[in-house]
Amino acid sequence: MTPELRRLLRLGLRARHDPAAGAALRAEIARRPPEWAQFSAAAEQARIAPLLHRALREVVELPPEVQHRLRRAYLANAHRNLIILRALEAVLADLDRAGVPVIVLKGTALAATVYRNFAVRPLMDVDVLMRREHLDAALAVAARHGFHPERPETRAGSTAAYENELALIRREPMPIALEIHWSLFDSPFYQERLDLDFCWRNTQPLDLGGTTTRMLAPMAQLLHLCGHLVLHHGGEDLLWEEDIAELVRLEGASIDWNDLCDHARELDLVIPVRDLLLALAADGATGIPPAALERLRALRPSADEARVVGYLTAEQRSVAQRFWSDLASMGGWRARLGYAWTHLFPSAEYMRARYGIRYSLLLPLYYPYRWLRGILGWS
Repeated sequence: MTPELRRLLRLGLRARHDPAAGAALRAEIARRPPEWAQFSAAAEQARIAPLLHRALREVVELPPEVQHRLRRAYLANAHRNLIILRALEAVLADLDRAGVPVIVLKGTALAATVYRNFAVRPLMDVDVLMRREHLDAALAVAARHGFHPERPETRAGSTAAYENELALIRREPMPIALEIHWSLFDSPFYQERLDLDFCWRNTQPLDLGGTTTRMLAPMAQLLHLCGHLVLHHGGEDLLWEEDIAELVRLEGASIDWNDLCDHARELDLVIPVRDLLLALAADGATGIPPAALERLRALRPSADEARVVGYLTAEQRSVAQRFWSDLASMGGWRARLGYAWTHLFPSAEYMRARYGIRYSLLLPLYYPYRWLRGILGWS
């Protein structure tokens, strides 16, 4: 996506609430009309076409084919999200009956409370947070609703021991992904710094149709969204940037910004929080008081955070580099040895599924093949 096209899309998103952004968008289009097919395709690829359909109808006159394409994305997203919401409500109700407390994360919570319209915010998957000790009970509930792990574990129990989530999928009547988290971030460094007690202390009720559950309160939500975007996705994504901008616009006046800055420093999330919020403010997002911007500018990451974030956001990071950085982030040799054994010598079931091994006699040969792929950075 070209910088010019990205700027137009950002202006389109801002124009929903900012007349100056709408005026700037109209001036840009009048000065240099975009290739409208590219504009529509980029909006769809960035997963913001449903949002732009609502944002641009009264702001700028679009060619009929663009209007049709954005409207089609809006209606398709509304249909898909309704199916996802109904499936999630059923799972959440059964989890509640099974005594499994849940926090609904990211897109689903934001669609209900920040956007207040399930048709405009695409849901790629559904993310929920729970305590690790409830994982077996949650898997039993999910299985009754047709959700099963996407792939075998590297070794039995390794996901709960070394990861922060387990991905489940229900394939019929429409594929729906459900991700069960027991930590907000997948890096061992952050799994040790952000415990679930912090999350549960910072929740609020969430009503989803006929089901009442929990979601992160605004301050914790903002920390999670900034961390997720930078640590998991490199810091650049129009939809997730808009999630943060919308949350700040709606909740900025109620957030204790000193508290947020203190928690960003304590949890080693200074770089994601500082850099994203300052960039959004410079781009015209509203809701951050001037005093908070000054406090954000003054934040400095710890040496540990700078090192880990550098690893996690490197553009060219091989499998071997990810392995060594995760290993170095773990506390204690027992955990490191277990992690190394699990990833260097996965179970036969995992190896067959991962590499499509048809003959058992070939299985031993695939272990050095796996190591070589990691060292050479092959996908």
